Amino acid sequence: MFASNATEWWGEKICAGNVVRWPYLNVPTAPIDPRDIAAVAVRALSRDKHAGREYVLTGPQSLSQREQIATVGKALNRSLQIEEISPEEARRELQSIMPPVVIDMLLNAWGAASGQPAYVTSTVQKITGTPARTFFDWARDNAGEFRT
Repeated sequence: MFASNATEWWGEKICAGNVVRWPYLNVPTAPIDPRDIAAVAVRALSRDKHAGREYVLTGPQSLSQREQIATVGKALNRSLQIEEISPEEARRELQSIMPPVVIDMLLNAWGAASGQPAYVTSTVQKITGTPARTFFDWARDNAGEFRT
């Protein structure tokens, strides 16, 4: 998951109040900061040793979606109320921000990942020499996206 998805998924709700309704709250992902993707891309495109290689990039930690939302609240110094909704409710609510095919893909992926930890790699650090940024780092640096 891109850490920046949080602004699209939860930003409007957080700007409007303290309640975030979301499905599959206990399903973890390993959100990656887009700056880490860019740093890897620069090295992969500028050094021959990366030619033809494929990399799996993730953030440095497995966090449930509940933990991710709470982390945004922590970065804002706000307590957010987090409510789990059904996949059917989510499908209705998400239609305004993403196409149905994307909604179906996400809900199916989260449903399949239930009860499993997120896959976490150290690829960012191996390629850049710098640890991947945490989701809190990203949330703190992008807190303005969640303010009215």
